[in-house]
Amino acid sequence: MNGGLIAEVQGVLWSVPRTGGEGTALTSADLEPARAAWSPDGSRIALCAYQGDGYRLWTMRPDGSELRQVTFGPWDDRGVSWSPDGSRLAFASERGGDPIDGTSYTIWTIDVRSGALTQITQQPGVDDYDPAWHPDGSLVFVRAGKNGGRTLASVPGTGGAVTVLRTVENSTLVGPAVSPDGRIAYVQIADAVPPFNATSSRLMIDGQAVSNEEDVAPQPPAWGRDGTLHYFGDGELRVRRPQPGEASGAPVTVDFTASVTAPRPVRPTKRYDFDGTDARTVRGIHLPALSPDGKSVAFAALNALWVMAVGGRPREVVRANRFGYVQMPSWARDGRSILYSYEGTSQGNGLIGVHRHWLDSGREEVLATGGRLNPVLSPDGSRLACQDSTGNLLVKDLTSGKETTVVTPLGANGIPGAPSWSPDGRYIAFCDRNRLTQRFREGYNVIRVVDTATGQWTLHQPMPHASISDRGNAGPVWSPDGTAMAFIMESALWVMPVRPDGAPAGDPVRLTDEAADHPSWSGDGQTLLYEASGALRLIDRNGTSRRKVPVSLTYRRSRPVATDITRVHAGRLWDGTGDTIRENVDIIIRGNRIAAVEPHRKGRRPDETFLDASASTIVPGLWDAHTHPWQYTYGGRQTSLMLAYGITTNVSLGGFAHEAVRIRESVAADRMAGPRLFTSGELLDGSRVSYSMGRAHRTPAGVRRSLTRAVALEYDFVKTYVRAPAWLMREAGRVAHEDLGVLSGSHFLSLGSALGQDLTTHLHATQRSEHGRSFSPTGRSYQDVEETYRGGDFKLIMTPFPALALLGADPALAKDSRVTTIMPPWDAAQIAAYSATPPGPDQLNAIEQEIKTYRDIIDRGGVVALGSDAPLTPTGLHIHLGLRALRLGGMSAVEALRTATVVPARLFGVEDALGTLEPGKLADLTVVDGNPFEDFDDLVRTSWVMRDGIVHRQDDLLEAYGADASAGRDSADWLKVSHQLRREPCCPQHPLT
Repeated sequence: MNGGLIAEVQGVLWSVPRTGGEGTALTSADLEPARAAWSPDGSRIALCAYQGDGYRLWTMRPDGSELRQVTFGPWDDRGVSWSPDGSRLAFASERGGDPIDGTSYTIWTIDVRSGALTQITQQPGVDDYDPAWHPDGSLVFVRAGKNGGRTLASVPGTGGAVTVLRTVENSTLVGPAVSPDGRIAYVQIADAVPPFNATSSRLMIDGQAVSNEEDVAPQPPAWGRDGTLHYFGDGELRVRRPQPGEASGAPVTVDFTASVTAPRPVRPTKRYDFDGTDARTVRGIHLPALSPDGKSVAFAALNALWVMAVGGRPREVVRANRFGYVQMPSWARDGRSILYSYEGTSQGNGLIGVHRHWLDSGREEVLATGGRLNPVLSPDGSRLACQDSTGNLLVKDLTSGKETTVVTPLGANGIPGAPSWSPDGRYIAFCDRNRLTQRFREGYNVIRVVDTATGQWTLHQPMPHASISDRGNAGPVWSPDGTAMAFIMESALWVMPVRPDGAPAGDPVRLTDEAADHPSWSGDGQTLLYEASGALRLIDRNGTSRRKVPVSLTYRRSRPVATDITRVHAGRLWDGTGDTIRENVDIIIRGNRIAAVEPHRKGRRPDETFLDASASTIVPGLWDAHTHPWQYTYGGRQTSLMLAYGITTNVSLGGFAHEAVRIRESVAADRMAGPRLFTSGELLDGSRVSYSMGRAHRTPAGVRRSLTRAVALEYDFVKTYVRAPAWLMREAGRVAHEDLGVLSGSHFLSLGSALGQDLTTHLHATQRSEHGRSFSPTGRSYQDVEETYRGGDFKLIMTPFPALALLGADPALAKDSRVTTIMPPWDAAQIAAYSATPPGPDQLNAIEQEIKTYRDIIDRGGVVALGSDAPLTPTGLHIHLGLRALRLGGMSAVEALRTATVVPARLFGVEDALGTLEPGKLADLTVVDGNPFEDFDDLVRTSWVMRDGIVHRQDDLLEAYGADASAGRDSADWLKVSHQLRREPCCPQHPLT
C-alpha cells in the first residue's frame, strides 16, 4: 500500500482518501475485482477478477485506467501479491492439475514483462493459497489440509523447501500480509459447526491477537510503508499502528462514503389464470424414452406413466395415487415391459421402489425396494442397474436377488445421472460430478464408465473443461450398437463415438441448435428421441430428418364449481390485511374464490357446504418462498409434507425444468396432492457446477438455448448460480423481465443488484470468491448490506438455517406424526438428532443475530420473504422453525406471519389473488388447532388447509403413508444417509447431520 487507499467494498475497488471522505469507484461491478495489491513503486495495482468463467490476474493504473489481463486459461488464479522488486506477481492457481482427475491450489509466480510462469509449490493433498511476499524475497502463504487452512508456511520465492511457520487448531487462517520489517498479520477465524456461526474472527500479528472483540472481515489486511495496518473490522475500514512486541491500542476508523447506481426495480408483469378450466396442452412431458423398435414412447406426465405410439395418442398405463409420484420410465430391451420408480404399495406409500409394468397383460411386479431410483435392465434382462437414495450405483441379479453396490458418487449435491448399459452388459455409463479442488465444491459433469465385473471406473470429458448439461437425464446414453453415446451439452443434443469400453473414439458432434433434453435411442441405434422445451422430436443419428412427435394430451384445472358455496366458521381469523384478529367469523367461498368474510351466523343452508373451524385459528395459506423439487428422492412426500404443515404455495428456486412443469400441471389437475408451485428451471451456471440440477454453460449459444427453453416452459423465476459469469447473469435478468415478466436472482448481493437482478435467494450462501459480502463469519451484516436492501428495490428471501436449533427447544416436534409417518426416514433421523439437545447460548445468539439483520432491513423498508431451502432442511417443518426464529428475534406474531403470506404474494406479483383472506381472493387458508397469537408455537398444529377451494386434511395425508419406510434400518443408519445427502452444502450454515 503506497500513496492512497484502495478498498474492495461490495465487489468494487474504491480509491479512498487516507483520512476518509468520498470514495471513487475504480472498477465496474461486472469486473468482480478482489485481492488488490499495490506495486512497490505505486504505479500499478494487481488484482484478481472473475472474467470468462474464471478468475484471472489483471493490472491497472491507480486511477482504474489501462486495465490489462495478465494470466489466461481455464484455471482459476487467485490471491495476488507483488514481489519486492516489482518484477513478478505471486498467486495461487489450480493450473498444473487435470480437469478430470482434479487439482490443488499451488503457489505460482509470473514475470510481469515476459509472462513466464513458474510453479513454486506442489505438495500433493494440500491447497496452498493467499501468498504474500516477504521483504527477504520468500513467500508466506496458507496451507490447507483436509481440515482447512490451519497452517502458515513459507517458501523461497524461486521455489524449494517449504517451512511451516505456524499451525493452529480449531481455526482457519486467512490472508497473510507481511510488514516492511517482516511481521506477519492475518485473520484467524474460529471453526463453526453448521448451522451456527464462528464465535470469533480476529486480527492477528505473529500469533498474537491484536483485538479479541472486533469482528474482522476475512480479507487480507494491508501494511503501509509507515507500519500502519489497514483492515475491515465491525463493518468499518480501520487502521492500527502496531509496534513490535507491543499492544497496538485502539483502532482509528477511516470514515468514507461510496455511492453506487443500480438499475430501477422491476415489478413482475406475468399474468396468471387461476380460474380457467378449459383444456390445456400438457407441457410437462417428463423423461420420455423411445421404445427399442422406435415405434413408441414412454413418458411421465400428470402424475402417471404413459405409452404412446409415434403418431398416435397417449395411453395411460400406470397412475400414481395423489400422494405418490411415478417417475423414471425405461424400456426392457425386448420392448414388452417398462420399468419405473414409485413409492406406492398395497400397505400405503413407502420408500421408492422399482416396479415393472408388462404391457401385454398390465401385470405389475416389484423388482427392488428401499429407495431405488433410475432403474435400467441389462441388455439380457438378467440384471437391474439402479441407484439408492444417496446415488450409490447398484446392480441386482434378478435370479438370485443379490444386490451389489458397484460405486459411490464422486460428488454430492444430488444423485448422479441415470445409468446406461453397454451392449455387452459389462459396462455402465452415467453422468457424475468430480470436484476440482477441496477449497471449492464445484467441478465438471463428466462421463463415468464402470466395469461391473471389477468395479474399476474411468472418467471422460466430451470436451476439455466442458460439462454435460446436468445430472438429471442429460445422458450419456449408450447406443445399442455400442459405437456412440448421446448426451446434452450446452443445452443441445450431441453424439460422440466411443470404444467398446466407453472411452471416446473421436470428437462429439452437435445434432441440434434448439434446446434439448432427455435423449434416448432406438434399438437399431439409428434414431434418437429428445425433448425440446416440452415437445418431442426424432432425429437421425447423423443429425438429419428431424421431425416432430405430436403428443395429444391435455388437462383441466381442478377447482370447485363456480356456483358451489362453502362456509367456513372460524373461531379466530387473521386475514393478513392488518394486525386485527377477528373472532367468530364466517368465510364464504364461491367456487375457488372468497366471496365474503362476515360475522358468524347460526344454522346451515341446504345449498352450502359447512366446515367447522370454530375451535381453530385461520390464517392465509402459508408460503415457502424457497424450495427445490427433489421428487427423485422424496417422491410425493415433499409435496404432501408441505400441505401437512399448512403450506399452500411454494416457489421453486431451482429444479429440473420439465419436472417442475409436470408438478405444476399435476397439482393444478388435482392428480397430485401438493401446494401451488411457482416454477423455475435448473440453476443457470458456468462450465463448473455443484448441484445435479445445475445447468452448465460455457458459450453464449448454450445460454441462449437454456433461456429460450425457459420462455417456452413459462418459468416463474430465473435463477443464476455460483459460477455464472456477469454476462450470463445480466442476460438471464433481461429475459426474465422482458420475455417472461418475472423476477431473477442469485446468491450475489451487490453484483446481482448492479446487473439488474431483483433479489438474493439467501442472506448469505455459496460465493465464487473466497468470502461473501453480506454476512461476516460471526454472523453479522453491516450498513452496506442494509443499504442495498433498503426501500425494497432489491429484495431478499431469507432462509434462517440456525432455526434448526429450535427443535431442541420443543422435542415433541420430532415425535409429531407428520415426522414419524410422512418424513422420509433420513429426515426423521435428522430431526430426532437436533431435538435431543436444547439450544445453547451460542445457538440462540446465532438466531438472534441473524434475525436482527432481517429486522433492520425491514425497518428500512426492505422486502424480506421467508423460505426454507427445503428439502435441504426438513420440508414444511422448517418454515415453522423459521417463523419461531423470527418471534425469538423480536418480531410480533403478525410481523412474522407476513413474511410467509402477504410479502411473498407481493414479491411474486400475485397479491391480487393470494396472501390475504379478502373477498375476491383465492380460497387459500391454513387452519390451526390453537391460537398462535397467544402461543405462537400453536402455529405448527395445522389440521387442514384449503388450496384453491380444495380441502386437504392432515389425516388423509397421514393415512396415505401407512407403509413402514425404515426398510429395517435404525435411526443411526438413516442419520448417515442424511449426512450423505447434505454434504457439500450450499451455505456455511446448512445442517450436515
